[in-house]
Amino acid sequence: MAKNTPDENRIKPCPACDADIPKPQLPSAIWRDRLAKLQQGFPSPWEENERDQHFENTFKDAVALLDDMKHPRYGDLALLSYLGDEDPHVPNYDSSYHTKMTEELTHPAGVIHELVNFFDGMPIWNHPQTMANVIPPANTASIIGATLGGIFSPNIIEGDYSWHVAKTEIESAAMVADMIGWDQNKAGGLFTFGGTGCYLYGTKYALTRCLGKESRYTGIREDVKVLVSAQGHYAKQNCTDWSGLGMNHFINIQTDNNNCMDVEELKKVMEECYQQGHKIAMIVCTMGTTDAFAIDPIRQIREAIDEFQAKHRITGWPMLYADAVIGWAWLAFSGYNFKTNFLQFSPAALEILQTNYEQIKDMHFADAFGCDFHKTGWAPYNCSLFMVKNRVEFQQLMERPVPSYLHPNTDYNPGHYTLETSRTGSYSLAAWATLRFFGREGFRVMLGRIIEVQMYLRQRLTEERSLVCVNPDDYGFVTLFRVYPESVDAEKAYQKELNDPAYREQLKIFNQFQTRVANKLFDMLRNPSSAPTGWKNPPYTSYTAGFRAPLYAPDESDSRYFIYALKSYPMSPNSDEHSMVLLIAYVLKARELVMQDILEECKCKGRELVCDSLAYWGSNEAIHDKDIMKAE
Repeated sequence: MAKNTPDENRIKPCPACDADIPKPQLPSAIWRDRLAKLQQGFPSPWEENERDQHFENTFKDAVALLDDMKHPRYGDLALLSYLGDEDPHVPNYDSSYHTKMTEELTHPAGVIHELVNFFDGMPIWNHPQTMANVIPPANTASIIGATLGGIFSPNIIEGDYSWHVAKTEIESAAMVADMIGWDQNKAGGLFTFGGTGCYLYGTKYALTRCLGKESRYTGIREDVKVLVSAQGHYAKQNCTDWSGLGMNHFINIQTDNNNCMDVEELKKVMEECYQQGHKIAMIVCTMGTTDAFAIDPIRQIREAIDEFQAKHRITGWPMLYADAVIGWAWLAFSGYNFKTNFLQFSPAALEILQTNYEQIKDMHFADAFGCDFHKTGWAPYNCSLFMVKNRVEFQQLMERPVPSYLHPNTDYNPGHYTLETSRTGSYSLAAWATLRFFGREGFRVMLGRIIEVQMYLRQRLTEERSLVCVNPDDYGFVTLFRVYPESVDAEKAYQKELNDPAYREQLKIFNQFQTRVANKLFDMLRNPSSAPTGWKNPPYTSYTAGFRAPLYAPDESDSRYFIYALKSYPMSPNSDEHSMVLLIAYVLKARELVMQDILEECKCKGRELVCDSLAYWGSNEAIHDKDIMKAE
């Protein structure tokens, strides 16, 4: 349909008007000229072919510039897992602190080119060789959802500013409530700034339930505690701090041999708190730790809370919060028939998938929980959902007086009780798009793929004498492994380091060895000129300097004697068994190069042993060749 050509000097306010309203005659001015240029830098508020096409092309051109920074799928650079220059330097941010504001306008095209340049060296999370942490690529539907939010800026402070977009928050929360098995008529949720944001909401909700709504006016005037697994995320520090409770007021509960909260120890601490006159605002169950994927026994913890409340005739506290930012996605296996196994997962993988679901499904015992779509939802950063079982109670406890300048015209106005007084709709748009795109089946496939691939890696590790998986019994996403010199039986050496205090110093030496191999891999990745011919562009892996303490010293406080390990986190849907073969090959090559470095360093007899290798993952301590050659 052809569009009407408007008369630039006259406006018809509505079709029913008989007379046109002339535009005011205004004097020319430089600022008006500049304004005209600025207006061209905004999307048109009307349907205008030329301006709409310009906006669409500008966006398309920006994405094309990013695509140009990727590398061909086949050829020498196919394994390069970051954007842009093949030989980037580690960023130096010093000059950025001295950036000056420009005086005049800059053409948007120039701005976009400069913006794209900031992505030089950025990891490609979708690349099969990227396996550094729980950082997945965002699916296309979620990217579009988040981007649409950027175009029209829906603000879910109230319905007036977000209109139908607010439904994406309500519907996303309803879908997740359905996944967990909560009553959708009572449950609710809101999107916030990450897993720590969810944890902070949980902390504030728990404090208010415990101390009463009046505490929001008077402040925290009682000695209140938060109990959390010793393996719990360090968000426990952030949230007790930023809530005003104080970091001295969370208590770590010991864990068992499976890294799960010890329920008997929890009961003991709860009683001690009560006898000392300390209220317990919140007990935090960790539903999947980053490395060990430890899942606290939430059903037993709920039973312990119920017994405690009945014994002492307490109501309102403690609240049970599930920190499920990683583990929540396993709820998608609700309703899956593990016997018929429609998706044909391997028997070993199926056992892991079912075991994880059986532990996660008890999350319905929680009063509130948090889930990260930017982790196991494959959505853009950041995108997190805080869920409550009783949304009416939450809203009533957290509501505050409405400012006089706000006059809501809809019945969904979360700004009355949220921490944020502005909340983008991009979070919920991205999550809603993901939930609709994936469905339960999509989550099942994505999680099942990770398990199948990591199982393949663990099997290959058993076939390499100098490599050993240190978390073979963990059912999470990550494989942690150690590498030793070629002459060392890795399994035997590790078992001695783990169990025998006589090998304490050997553990420290080979921890240093892990650090050096990790640094070598990263140097080969980010400084390709340092890599031997044919060995550029290794996988982007990660490293831990604190997987666990040795079994003979469970309370070890010296981090040099923890178990160090390399990590593989195959979060990209493109990471497959071939990616794992390449990973092992590169690790063994990095090991070879580290051994060469050590031998070169040891040639300087009569002088202090020196290590000149670049340090990325921690300091490169010099290692004497005799120390690693004599390992059993």
